[in-house]
Amino acid sequence: MRGPAAKAALVAGLLGGCAAVGPDYERPVLTAPAQWGEAQSKAETATALEKVAWWKTFDDPLLDDLMEQAAMSNLDLAKARARIVQARAGVVVAGAAGVPSLNVSGSATRTQGSRNAALPSQLAPTGSPRNIYLAGFDARWEIDVFGGVRRSVEGATARLEASVEDLRATLVTLLGDVARNYVELRANQDQIQITQRNVQAQQQTVEVTRERYRLGLTSYLDVVQAEAQKTATESNVPTLEAAIKQSIHRLGVLLGREPKALQAELSAPRPLPRPDRATAIGLPSELLLRRPDLRWAERQLAAASADIGVATAALYPRFDLTLGLGLQSNSAARFAEASSRYWSIIPGVSLPLFDAGSTRATITAKDAAYDEALAEYRSAFNNALQDVENALAGYYAEQVRRGILVDTVRANEMAVTLANERYRRGLTSFLDVLTAENSLYSAQRGLSQSEANRLTSLVSLYKALGGGWSAADIGGSATDPAQR
Repeated sequence: MRGPAAKAALVAGLLGGCAAVGPDYERPVLTAPAQWGEAQSKAETATALEKVAWWKTFDDPLLDDLMEQAAMSNLDLAKARARIVQARAGVVVAGAAGVPSLNVSGSATRTQGSRNAALPSQLAPTGSPRNIYLAGFDARWEIDVFGGVRRSVEGATARLEASVEDLRATLVTLLGDVARNYVELRANQDQIQITQRNVQAQQQTVEVTRERYRLGLTSYLDVVQAEAQKTATESNVPTLEAAIKQSIHRLGVLLGREPKALQAELSAPRPLPRPDRATAIGLPSELLLRRPDLRWAERQLAAASADIGVATAALYPRFDLTLGLGLQSNSAARFAEASSRYWSIIPGVSLPLFDAGSTRATITAKDAAYDEALAEYRSAFNNALQDVENALAGYYAEQVRRGILVDTVRANEMAVTLANERYRRGLTSFLDVLTAENSLYSAQRGLSQSEANRLTSLVSLYKALGGGWSAADIGGSATDPAQR
């Protein structure tokens, strides 16, 4: 038995060592610009940006805590982790096809044949029942001669790696969404405080106009106009309050909790974060290594390449080998004797002859799927470059705008002071006061919104750069999210 089995195993091993059909995957080379077009200075290498907890530059402990909670309990991350588990199982399933399957079986049968159905030579002399005892192993192996199984494992492994990148991409998006909603929350709280301060100032103007009307120094029109302006300013408060609640609700869901779970924690007004430093943005070519969505697209491309090999292998013969080994006897007493042993070797081959072009059509479809994945990869890279350029443009534009608005607010504050003073002295009409107060309120709100826009542009920049997904200090844990 050892001789034939050993020869069969040797032949199977030689056949299984043949080169796999289909293309051998090579990562495409994508051309990246040498520098960022919107950068105001020469970009520096920042290959470790994915490990930088960029949100800590905002110097806001509450934001740090929200980030940590989100990374631990967000439900989109939980779904992404579950997809990784599924992909890991897929690798095992794909690999199992290239390993011999081993089964063990046993039976004890008592039977009596029919005299009318059996041949005379099969009849027992007395027609009595017979016992058959059987126990053994059987192994079946589909020999991966042309590499269909190996390509299947390649594809499953690439998809597993893609699922890990999907988790990281989900984390990048999550961190950006938490920071953006937190900035919007604080910006709307700042807008309410600005509105309330202006309402108080406009109430004082109402009292001045009433006093001047009482003294006969002006018409009642000034009183009505002052009150109308104050109520118009007050009307902005409910809208801002609703926006604050919506931001709190979104943050609650991002943290994997009910919408109102953070109401008490976040309702108290706090100032907008003030980043104390900026992180180097790196070079455009670094995005291919750092952005998880690009790494995901590249792994999907590798899987699509492997799928072509799997489909191509169906054109070639399939070889399989079945081995059997066991004991068989019609007597329980003699079951364990050497004479009860049996073995078998059954090599097999099947060759596809006609399938109406189905196999080749499948290969064509897989080729097209690869072309689609390649176009998706290139498109994702172009979009990634666009994301960074847009974020840089927005960030630098808001820096300039903020500087202008600071001067605008200062000038309007002086204009309000002068207009009120001249109005009290009867040297100007009330229209000048209304115009000055409206301009000041608009400038103050614009400055607050510009600061919020600058922060959200900065968040968008970090997100576009693919930063933060493996930051070692997130939640004080060095655990990679893909392993949680």
